[in-house]
Amino acid sequence: MENYSLRTPMKRVLLIEDNEDHAELIHRSLAKGLGSIQVTFANSAQEAYDCINKTKFDVILCDYYLPDTSGEKHIRQLSKLAPTTPLIIITGQGDEKVAARSIKAGAEDYIVKTREALAALPSILKRTLTKHQSHQSKKKREFQKYLQFQNQTLKRLLGEVEILGRKMRLLKHESRKNTKPSPAKEKTTLENISRQLDALKGYVKNMFSGRK
Repeated sequence: MENYSLRTPMKRVLLIEDNEDHAELIHRSLAKGLGSIQVTFANSAQEAYDCINKTKFDVILCDYYLPDTSGEKHIRQLSKLAPTTPLIIITGQGDEKVAARSIKAGAEDYIVKTREALAALPSILKRTLTKHQSHQSKKKREFQKYLQFQNQTLKRLLGEVEILGRKMRLLKHESRKNTKPSPAKEKTTLENISRQLDALKGYVKNMFSGRK
């Protein structure tokens, strides 16, 4: 059996399954392979939504077909309610097309209920959670890099504003002394300020669009 190193231990699993016999088999497999783990049962989509609104889970295991809903719509709703929780679809019926649609809708994995799959379920959960944690760490690093870029851009923007401020104060000072600069010098100064203002617009646009 492969060894998957979890950054955060798996403690809480939400199992959404309307078939009590299947739910019991899945629970036994998880208890056997994961030891002391808290499994919360929901036998309908609405009950699952209520559970997610009250508790944060490490992994969500969900049957593709439920009495009150099924399919991609349900998967998208689960992903919306728990966007940072990995979702694994488990079903007794399905094919590659259904699996592909499930992954596209937001599921991290898709498992067909077989004896072999149930036996391997603890390992599958560990693998999925390890991959999910790695992905979340990567997103966090990317976000930190983005924030660093924003801070650098902001500092540059403030520096440009200070330069423009000094130039404007100089023009006002020269105006008070009635020593109006030559037309050529004034034109050059205004052109420079105009270019810097255009540059500032570009910096601000990049800051709020996220483009680097």
